[in-house]
Amino acid sequence: MTDLYAGGTAEANKTRAHWALTALEAFGKETGQNYIDGTLDVGDDVLRELGGDLLADLFHLARLNGCAPELVIDAGLMHFEAELDEERAEEIEPSA
Repeated sequence: MTDLYAGGTAEANKTRAHWALTALEAFGKETGQNYIDGTLDVGDDVLRELGGDLLADLFHLARLNGCAPELVIDAGLMHFEAELDEERAEEIEPSA
């Protein structure tokens, strides 16, 4: 595996967005919601519909495994905010 941060935190977060896009694309193919064209330029309506459906199904999976869906949301938000904070910190003080 390559260093996720080799290109900086902004690029690392872009890579994470690509991973999410891959998941949405696979989910959309499975459900018949083939709205993704392979680019990060995804419309707000598509993100709400496809992303919302994927989240709902993750919540079903969580519940079936004895995990409260709120814990999935909390964990995801915590990771997102930490990664965004890293990106903002690098913008303020770029590494030498």
